[in-house]
Amino acid sequence: MRSITSVIAKGAAALAASVLTGGAAMLGLSAGVATAQPAQPGCPDVHWIGAAGSGERTVASAADGGMGRVVAKSYSDFAALIQQSGRTITAEAVNYPAVEVPEDGGILDWAGFMSSVDTGAAALGQQYQAFVAQCPTSQVVLAGYSQGAMVVHRNLHALDPSPNLAAALLIADGDRLPQDPTINIGSVVNVPGAGKGVAQDWPILAHAPAPLPVTMGVRTISVCNIGDAVCDYDPDAEDEMNPAAVAVHTSYARKVAAMDAWTPPLYQLVTQRSAPNPALPLQVTAGP
Repeated sequence: MRSITSVIAKGAAALAASVLTGGAAMLGLSAGVATAQPAQPGCPDVHWIGAAGSGERTVASAADGGMGRVVAKSYSDFAALIQQSGRTITAEAVNYPAVEVPEDGGILDWAGFMSSVDTGAAALGQQYQAFVAQCPTSQVVLAGYSQGAMVVHRNLHALDPSPNLAAALLIADGDRLPQDPTINIGSVVNVPGAGKGVAQDWPILAHAPAPLPVTMGVRTISVCNIGDAVCDYDPDAEDEMNPAAVAVHTSYARKVAAMDAWTPPLYQLVTQRSAPNPALPLQVTAGP
């Protein structure tokens, strides 16, 4: 199996010749102004929207609720804390392809991968809009791993004004920027400047997002370990199989019986943030 680093680097170069990458990034949401609808019966205190990583939305992954292993494990731990506090929580998966990283760097394969990211970003935006319209007093947590983290990340600029968005969790994010004002967890915090996502090495071709505003960064947790092929991309790595980088990328949330380091601070972000006021005039609208 080729390394994710090698495949993405080759794919990005091939993508330069593809007309499918023209234009700006597709964001799942854009801010607008309207009056929020009254809350409907049965709405939870907290709602989780999870985006699976590459290749995690298969029949074999059905047990993870379509969110993938890493995000599903994170949700399970987080939900336990919410429920212990006497609050209610529900969850849904982002309905998108989450295609596997292509085995070669061909134009069509790479364009298909980026199309999956864009489809996911738009789907998350639509699902978020539908939920907050029905439950305007509920808090929302967005979480994604790998490709799914990119899906979440590409909605955060537009969602910054939304009072419903309590927190975001980005694990092994291909859109990660070391200078983002996020709450950083993982071994990259020990190396200044480390933790640049692979898409940020090709920001125009991969239409990677700009740095997050501080108002969004303070409620966003970014998890990345040194050597991760996706969130700590090394452009100087040899273009060959790199099992060590892949092993780091797939090492998150492996301790089934233990709570991961990012769960308690994520819980604190949600509990410290006030529930949204439905009287405030704000609506988010899905779109490119």
